[in-house]
Amino acid sequence: MDVFWYALLGFLLAGYLALESLDFGVGMLMPFADEESDRARMRRTIVPLFLANEVWLVAFGGLLFGALPVAEGELLQALRLPFLAVLCAWFLRDAALWFRTAHEGVRWRRTWDIVLAGASFVLAAGWGAVLGMLVRGLSIGSHGHAVAAVGDLLHPFTLLCACLAVAGSLRQGSLFAARGLPEGSSPRAALGRVTRVSTPVLLLLPVLVAAFGVMATPAPAAVATIALLACAAVYASDRVQATGRTGLALLLGAAPLVALPALVGAANGTTVLATRTGGNSLALSGAIADSASLTLLAVIVLPALVLVAAAQLWFWRVFTGVGVERP
Repeated sequence: MDVFWYALLGFLLAGYLALESLDFGVGMLMPFADEESDRARMRRTIVPLFLANEVWLVAFGGLLFGALPVAEGELLQALRLPFLAVLCAWFLRDAALWFRTAHEGVRWRRTWDIVLAGASFVLAAGWGAVLGMLVRGLSIGSHGHAVAAVGDLLHPFTLLCACLAVAGSLRQGSLFAARGLPEGSSPRAALGRVTRVSTPVLLLLPVLVAAFGVMATPAPAAVATIALLACAAVYASDRVQATGRTGLALLLGAAPLVALPALVGAANGTTVLATRTGGNSLALSGAIADSASLTLLAVIVLPALVLVAAAQLWFWRVFTGVGVERP
Protein backbone atom coordinates (compact mmCIF):
# COMPACT_ATOMS: atom_id res chain seq x y z
CA MET A 1 0.00 0.00 0.00
CA ASP A 2 2.93 2.34 0.66
CA VAL A 3 4.03 1.96 -2.96
CA PHE A 4 0.54 2.95 -4.12
CA TRP A 5 0.78 6.36 -2.43
CA TYR A 6 4.27 6.91 -3.77
CA ALA A 7 3.15 5.98 -7.29
CA LEU A 8 0.11 8.27 -6.98
CA LEU A 9 2.43 11.16 -6.15
CA GLY A 10 4.42 10.41 -9.29
CA PHE A 11 1.22 10.30 -11.33
CA LEU A 12 0.08 13.71 -10.06
CA LEU A 13 3.45 15.29 -10.79
CA ALA A 14 3.54 13.70 -14.25
CA GLY A 15 0.03 15.01 -14.94
CA TYR A 16 1.04 18.51 -13.89
CA LEU A 17 4.14 18.52 -16.12
CA ALA A 18 2.24 17.09 -19.10
CA LEU A 19 -0.47 19.75 -18.89
CA GLU A 20 1.70 22.68 -17.87
CA SER A 21 4.21 21.93 -20.65
CA LEU A 22 1.65 23.53 -22.97
CA ASP A 23 1.63 26.69 -20.85
CA PHE A 24 5.43 26.71 -20.47
CA GLY A 25 5.87 26.39 -24.22
CA VAL A 26 3.35 29.06 -25.18
CA GLY A 27 4.83 31.39 -22.57
CA MET A 28 8.35 30.97 -23.97
CA LEU A 29 7.09 31.66 -27.48
CA MET A 30 4.95 34.73 -26.72
CA PRO A 31 7.61 37.44 -27.33
CA PHE A 32 8.34 36.06 -30.79
CA ALA A 33 4.89 36.90 -32.19
CA ASP A 34 5.21 40.13 -34.18
CA GLU A 35 1.67 41.49 -33.91
CA GLU A 36 -0.16 42.39 -30.71
CA SER A 37 -3.26 40.57 -31.95
CA ASP A 38 -1.25 37.37 -32.36
CA ARG A 39 0.30 37.68 -28.89
CA ALA A 40 -3.13 38.31 -27.37
CA ARG A 41 -4.53 35.28 -29.19
CA MET A 42 -1.67 33.08 -27.95
CA ARG A 43 -2.24 34.29 -24.40
CA ARG A 44 -5.91 33.36 -24.62
CA THR A 45 -5.02 29.78 -25.51
CA ILE A 46 -3.60 29.22 -22.01
CA VAL A 47 -5.27 31.79 -19.73
CA PRO A 48 -8.42 29.69 -19.21
CA LEU A 49 -6.34 26.57 -18.55
CA PHE A 50 -3.21 27.31 -16.55
CA LEU A 51 -4.96 27.66 -13.19
CA ALA A 52 -6.77 24.36 -13.73
CA ASN A 53 -3.47 22.72 -14.66
CA GLU A 54 -1.86 24.00 -11.46
CA VAL A 55 -4.46 22.07 -9.44
CA TRP A 56 -2.38 18.97 -10.16
CA LEU A 57 0.65 20.55 -8.47
CA VAL A 58 -1.45 21.65 -5.50
CA ALA A 59 -2.80 18.10 -5.21
CA PHE A 60 0.76 16.76 -5.41
CA GLY A 61 1.94 19.06 -2.62
CA GLY A 62 -1.05 18.25 -0.42
CA LEU A 63 -0.67 14.50 -0.87
CA LEU A 64 3.08 14.71 -0.27
CA PHE A 65 2.40 16.48 3.03
CA GLY A 66 -0.28 13.98 4.04
CA ALA A 67 1.16 10.68 2.83
CA LEU A 68 4.92 11.31 3.07
CA PRO A 69 5.34 14.05 5.72
CA VAL A 70 8.97 13.18 6.45
CA ALA A 71 9.84 13.23 2.75
CA GLU A 72 8.33 16.69 2.31
CA GLY A 73 10.64 18.24 4.87
CA GLU A 74 13.71 16.39 3.60
CA LEU A 75 13.02 17.32 -0.04
CA LEU A 76 12.44 20.98 0.75
CA GLN A 77 15.62 21.08 2.81
CA ALA A 78 17.77 19.30 0.23
CA LEU A 79 16.41 21.20 -2.79
CA ARG A 80 15.59 24.54 -1.16
CA LEU A 81 17.45 26.73 -3.66
CA PRO A 82 16.13 25.04 -6.86
CA PHE A 83 12.63 24.99 -5.37
CA LEU A 84 12.92 28.70 -4.49
CA ALA A 85 13.83 29.49 -8.10
CA VAL A 86 10.89 27.45 -9.38
CA LEU A 87 8.52 29.06 -6.87
CA CYS A 88 9.58 32.60 -7.84
CA ALA A 89 9.22 31.74 -11.53
CA TRP A 90 5.75 30.32 -10.84
CA PHE A 91 4.61 33.58 -9.22
CA LEU A 92 6.13 35.71 -11.99
CA ARG A 93 4.60 33.58 -14.75
CA ASP A 94 1.12 33.86 -13.27
CA ALA A 95 1.59 37.60 -12.62
CA ALA A 96 2.69 38.16 -16.22
CA LEU A 97 -0.40 36.45 -17.59
CA TRP A 98 -2.71 38.60 -15.44
CA PHE A 99 -0.85 41.94 -15.45
CA ARG A 100 -0.25 41.98 -19.20
CA THR A 101 -3.76 43.26 -19.87
CA ALA A 102 -3.85 45.72 -16.94
CA HIS A 103 -2.72 48.60 -19.20
CA GLU A 104 -2.88 49.33 -22.91
CA GLY A 105 0.70 50.57 -23.26
CA VAL A 106 2.90 48.72 -25.77
CA ARG A 107 5.97 48.87 -23.54
CA TRP A 108 3.98 47.56 -20.56
CA ARG A 109 2.71 44.56 -22.50
CA ARG A 110 6.05 43.77 -24.12
CA THR A 111 7.75 43.90 -20.72
CA TRP A 112 5.35 41.34 -19.30
CA ASP A 113 5.78 39.20 -22.43
CA ILE A 114 9.51 39.04 -21.67
CA VAL A 115 8.82 38.24 -18.01
CA LEU A 116 6.42 35.52 -19.12
CA ALA A 117 8.99 33.98 -21.44
CA GLY A 118 11.77 34.04 -18.86
CA ALA A 119 9.61 32.67 -16.05
CA SER A 120 8.23 29.92 -18.29
CA PHE A 121 11.77 28.93 -19.27
CA VAL A 122 12.88 28.78 -15.62
CA LEU A 123 9.81 26.70 -14.71
CA ALA A 124 10.45 24.13 -17.44
CA ALA A 125 14.21 23.98 -16.93
CA GLY A 126 13.86 24.06 -13.13
CA TRP A 127 11.53 21.07 -12.97
CA GLY A 128 13.74 19.16 -15.40
CA ALA A 129 16.85 19.92 -13.34
CA VAL A 130 15.20 19.03 -10.01
CA LEU A 131 13.99 15.69 -11.30
CA GLY A 132 17.31 15.02 -13.01
CA MET A 133 19.15 15.54 -9.72
CA LEU A 134 16.73 13.21 -7.94
CA VAL A 135 17.29 10.53 -10.58
CA ARG A 136 21.06 10.72 -10.22
CA GLY A 137 21.09 11.14 -6.43
CA LEU A 138 22.14 14.11 -4.32
CA SER A 139 25.36 14.97 -2.51
CA ILE A 140 25.95 14.70 1.23
CA GLY A 141 26.38 18.11 2.85
CA SER A 142 28.67 19.05 5.72
CA HIS A 143 25.76 18.56 8.13
CA GLY A 144 25.40 14.95 6.98
CA HIS A 145 22.12 15.34 5.11
CA ALA A 146 21.31 15.14 1.40
CA VAL A 147 21.75 18.43 -0.45
CA ALA A 148 21.67 19.65 -4.05
CA ALA A 149 25.21 20.91 -4.55
CA VAL A 150 26.39 23.07 -7.43
CA GLY A 151 28.06 20.02 -8.97
CA ASP A 152 24.72 18.19 -8.95
CA LEU A 153 23.00 21.08 -10.70
CA LEU A 154 25.71 21.43 -13.36
CA HIS A 155 26.18 17.73 -14.00
CA PRO A 156 25.60 16.82 -17.70
CA PHE A 157 22.76 14.44 -16.82
CA THR A 158 20.94 17.17 -14.86
CA LEU A 159 21.42 19.68 -17.67
CA LEU A 160 20.17 17.17 -20.23
CA CYS A 161 17.00 16.61 -18.19
CA ALA A 162 16.51 20.40 -18.01
CA CYS A 163 16.97 20.67 -21.79
CA LEU A 164 14.55 17.79 -22.30
CA ALA A 165 11.86 19.62 -20.31
CA VAL A 166 12.46 22.90 -22.18
CA ALA A 167 12.50 21.30 -25.65
CA GLY A 168 9.44 19.20 -24.85
CA SER A 169 7.56 22.27 -23.61
CA LEU A 170 8.51 24.30 -26.69
CA ARG A 171 7.24 21.60 -29.01
CA GLN A 172 4.02 21.14 -27.04
CA GLY A 173 3.47 24.90 -26.86
CA SER A 174 4.03 25.42 -30.58
CA LEU A 175 1.60 22.63 -31.46
CA PHE A 176 -1.03 23.88 -29.02
CA ALA A 177 -0.80 27.57 -29.90
CA ALA A 178 -0.93 26.88 -33.63
CA ARG A 179 -4.39 25.37 -33.20
CA GLY A 180 -5.72 28.82 -32.23
CA LEU A 181 -4.25 30.73 -35.18
CA PRO A 182 -5.77 31.15 -38.65
CA GLU A 183 -4.72 28.62 -41.26
CA GLY A 184 -1.99 30.02 -43.52
CA SER A 185 -1.17 32.97 -41.25
CA SER A 186 2.46 33.95 -40.70
CA PRO A 187 2.34 33.30 -36.90
CA ARG A 188 1.04 29.80 -37.53
CA ALA A 189 3.82 29.22 -40.05
CA ALA A 190 6.38 30.45 -37.51
CA LEU A 191 5.04 28.07 -34.89
CA GLY A 192 5.21 25.29 -37.43
CA ARG A 193 8.91 26.02 -37.87
CA VAL A 194 9.40 25.79 -34.10
CA THR A 195 7.72 22.39 -34.15
CA ARG A 196 9.89 21.18 -37.02
CA VAL A 197 13.10 22.35 -35.34
CA SER A 198 12.24 21.09 -31.85
CA THR A 199 11.18 17.62 -33.03
CA PRO A 200 14.64 16.33 -34.06
CA VAL A 201 16.13 17.96 -30.95
CA LEU A 202 13.56 16.13 -28.87
CA LEU A 203 14.39 12.89 -30.62
CA LEU A 204 18.08 13.31 -29.77
CA LEU A 205 17.80 14.43 -26.15
CA PRO A 206 16.18 11.23 -24.77
CA VAL A 207 18.94 9.21 -26.45
CA LEU A 208 21.54 11.36 -24.69
CA VAL A 209 19.63 11.03 -21.39
CA ALA A 210 19.67 7.26 -21.87
CA ALA A 211 23.41 7.26 -22.64
CA PHE A 212 24.35 9.42 -19.64
CA GLY A 213 21.84 7.55 -17.49
CA VAL A 214 23.77 4.34 -18.09
CA MET A 215 26.85 5.99 -16.58
CA ALA A 216 25.31 8.24 -13.94
CA THR A 217 22.34 6.41 -12.39
CA PRO A 218 21.99 3.33 -10.18
CA ALA A 219 19.52 1.59 -12.54
CA PRO A 220 20.91 2.15 -16.05
CA ALA A 221 18.69 -0.35 -17.87
CA ALA A 222 15.43 1.04 -16.44
CA VAL A 223 16.46 4.66 -17.04
CA ALA A 224 17.55 3.94 -20.62
CA THR A 225 14.32 2.07 -21.37
CA ILE A 226 12.08 4.92 -20.18
CA ALA A 227 14.14 7.53 -22.03
CA LEU A 228 14.05 5.57 -25.27
CA LEU A 229 10.30 4.99 -24.93
CA ALA A 230 9.90 8.77 -24.67
CA CYS A 231 11.93 9.12 -27.86
CA ALA A 232 9.66 6.62 -29.61
CA ALA A 233 6.59 8.53 -28.43
CA VAL A 234 7.96 11.79 -29.86
CA TYR A 235 8.56 10.08 -33.20
CA ALA A 236 5.00 8.72 -33.15
CA SER A 237 3.72 12.21 -32.26
CA ASP A 238 5.52 13.64 -35.30
CA ARG A 239 4.03 10.99 -37.59
CA VAL A 240 0.53 11.57 -36.17
CA GLN A 241 0.87 15.34 -36.49
CA ALA A 242 1.66 14.90 -40.19
CA THR A 243 -1.85 13.45 -40.60
CA GLY A 244 -3.45 16.47 -38.91
CA ARG A 245 -4.43 14.76 -35.63
CA THR A 246 -3.03 17.43 -33.31
CA GLY A 247 -4.82 16.19 -30.18
CA LEU A 248 -3.20 12.76 -30.36
CA ALA A 249 0.12 14.37 -31.30
CA LEU A 250 -0.03 16.48 -28.13
CA LEU A 251 -0.85 13.42 -26.04
CA LEU A 252 2.14 11.49 -27.39
CA GLY A 253 4.37 14.56 -27.30
CA ALA A 254 3.91 14.84 -23.53
CA ALA A 255 5.96 11.64 -23.07
CA PRO A 256 9.32 13.38 -22.38
CA LEU A 257 7.72 15.39 -19.55
CA VAL A 258 5.96 12.34 -18.13
CA ALA A 259 9.21 10.38 -18.37
CA LEU A 260 11.01 12.66 -15.90
CA PRO A 261 9.05 11.63 -12.75
CA ALA A 262 9.05 8.05 -14.02
CA LEU A 263 12.84 8.13 -14.20
CA VAL A 264 13.02 8.98 -10.48
CA GLY A 265 11.08 5.86 -9.56
CA ALA A 266 12.88 3.69 -12.09
CA ALA A 267 16.33 4.77 -10.88
CA ASN A 268 15.75 4.66 -7.12
CA GLY A 269 12.82 2.30 -6.57
CA THR A 270 11.32 2.93 -3.13
CA THR A 271 14.12 5.24 -2.04
CA VAL A 272 12.30 8.56 -1.88
CA LEU A 273 15.41 10.72 -1.52
CA ALA A 274 18.58 9.03 -2.78
CA THR A 275 22.19 10.08 -2.38
CA ARG A 276 24.98 8.97 -4.66
CA THR A 277 26.87 7.28 -1.86
CA GLY A 278 23.79 5.61 -0.43
CA GLY A 279 24.36 7.17 2.97
CA ASN A 280 21.54 9.12 4.63
CA SER A 281 19.09 8.16 1.88
CA LEU A 282 15.42 8.28 2.80
CA ALA A 283 13.54 5.04 2.20
CA LEU A 284 9.80 4.95 1.59
CA SER A 285 9.27 2.93 4.77
CA GLY A 286 10.80 5.76 6.80
CA ALA A 287 8.91 8.53 5.01
CA ILE A 288 5.36 7.18 4.83
CA ALA A 289 2.65 8.34 7.24
CA ASP A 290 1.09 6.03 9.81
CA SER A 291 -1.70 3.65 8.81
CA ALA A 292 -4.45 5.75 10.44
CA SER A 293 -3.45 8.81 8.42
CA LEU A 294 -3.30 6.79 5.21
CA THR A 295 -6.76 5.36 5.87
CA LEU A 296 -8.13 8.87 6.34
CA LEU A 297 -6.42 9.97 3.11
CA ALA A 298 -7.98 7.05 1.24
CA VAL A 299 -11.46 8.06 2.40
CA ILE A 300 -11.08 11.78 1.70
CA VAL A 301 -8.44 12.25 -0.99
CA LEU A 302 -9.14 9.49 -3.47
CA PRO A 303 -12.79 10.50 -4.16
CA ALA A 304 -11.65 14.13 -4.37
CA LEU A 305 -9.03 13.24 -6.97
CA VAL A 306 -11.68 11.52 -9.09
CA LEU A 307 -13.81 14.67 -8.96
CA VAL A 308 -10.82 16.84 -9.83
CA ALA A 309 -10.00 14.67 -12.85
CA ALA A 310 -13.63 14.80 -14.05
CA ALA A 311 -13.74 18.59 -13.57
CA GLN A 312 -10.48 18.94 -15.49
CA LEU A 313 -11.84 16.98 -18.44
CA TRP A 314 -14.96 19.17 -18.49
CA PHE A 315 -12.87 22.34 -18.22
CA TRP A 316 -10.72 21.35 -21.18
CA ARG A 317 -13.73 20.43 -23.31
CA VAL A 318 -15.26 23.84 -22.64
CA PHE A 319 -12.21 26.07 -22.98
CA THR A 320 -9.78 24.39 -25.36
CA GLY A 321 -11.23 26.17 -28.38
CA VAL A 322 -11.18 29.68 -26.87
CA GLY A 323 -8.19 30.77 -28.89
CA VAL A 324 -9.92 29.79 -32.12
CA GLU A 325 -13.25 31.43 -31.48
CA ARG A 326 -12.05 34.87 -30.43
CA PRO A 327 -10.28 37.13 -32.95
